[in-house]
Amino acid sequence: MALNEIEKWDVFTGKQYGRTVKKEARVTLGSYGTLYLNSQAFIELGSPAAVAMLFDSGRRRIGLRPIAPMAPHAFKIVPHTKTGYHRLSAAAFCHHHGIFHKGTLLFHDIRIDDNGMMRLDLVNTTIVTRGAR
Repeated sequence: MALNEIEKWDVFTGKQYGRTVKKEARVTLGSYGTLYLNSQAFIELGSPAAVAMLFDSGRRRIGLRPIAPMAPHAFKIVPHTKTGYHRLSAAAFCHHHGIFHKGTLLFHDIRIDDNGMMRLDLVNTTIVTRGAR
């Protein structure tokens, strides 16, 4: 290599495929409007039976706030697998707010604010697949 030739390396900021991190909150949104929370995300949210769904259209953020399951606008969360995943049907919410996509969205930088609301940023997502089986 010549002395005046400069190498330029780009850091890959993605993650390794597979189940390498188990204690990290993971939330996905399927193309049919179903939200899936892994056990860590469900625990961080407070393990609620239901949530109110909020939307910040300017910032394209979804909010999940725990509420009583008998509230008129409650979205019930139910167990999905024996490994701790939970799901909630958010199809009506997605349709109302025009949240349409192909594939499954994986949310990054999941946060719980001081009021106990989980914030999911639609701008900070990746389309994921199940991978090779």
